[in-house]
Amino acid sequence: MAPVVAVVAGNVVWAVLAGALVAWVVVTQMIGGERLPGITAVLSWWLQSWLGRLLLLAAWAEAGWHLFCQRP
Repeated sequence: MAPVVAVVAGNVVWAVLAGALVAWVVVTQMIGGERLPGITAVLSWWLQSWLGRLLLLAAWAEAGWHLFCQRP
């Protein structure tokens, strides 16, 4: 029998974020892009500024640190 693994708070946060992203994409596909911008419009707007690019680079570095340097 497999051991029971508890769901930690971090996993719940990731599940909520993924669900919100899927819901956003579904809603923008259903109503079109008139009232709610799609994910590509938001990303292109975000990446036009140096602050958005800097924050994206910092998030990428943080994710790389946790994926490659924190694992034994």
